[in-house]
Amino acid sequence: MKTHQSVLIATWILLTSIFSVKTSLSQDYRTGIGLRLGGLHSGLSIRHNTGSATALEGILGFGYRSSFITGLYEINRTISSTPGMKWYYGAGAHLGMFQHKGTYWYFRDRGRNVYVVEPGHTVIIPGVDFILGLEYKFNNAPFTLGLDIKPFIDVHHGLNGYFDGALNFRFVF
Repeated sequence: MKTHQSVLIATWILLTSIFSVKTSLSQDYRTGIGLRLGGLHSGLSIRHNTGSATALEGILGFGYRSSFITGLYEINRTISSTPGMKWYYGAGAHLGMFQHKGTYWYFRDRGRNVYVVEPGHTVIIPGVDFILGLEYKFNNAPFTLGLDIKPFIDVHHGLNGYFDGALNFRFVF
């Protein structure tokens, strides 16, 4: 009997939460600060809406032996069928630092082994970024949840393209 009551109470709370979120209208926000959890890079994100249709986003990210700072200019578009949901697209640039671990190798020269050690070093890499994303602002809650794809091109010994996707969670005010 006690288990049955617990299930009913949990179901009631869940349904009430779903319907209150579904029927509520979202409110716009000015600035959001939070986490960007990506496949290649994760880090801190700040997004500032400069108007109803534009935003600036800064990302301080970290990846495998790398860190970077990215600035993006974004265009916001609402989805009229889902209050609180918007999609956005934009472009920007980044400056990254990559830590090269070093290389150890050898070769044969006139019958003798030659050993070469190249020490590690830090490489600074500029690049271009693009972004396409979805964001949902919950009503009566100070946070957003988003999903984006962010292809980028590093300019280092030629052009090297990468594709990164991420889940965003931001506190807004």
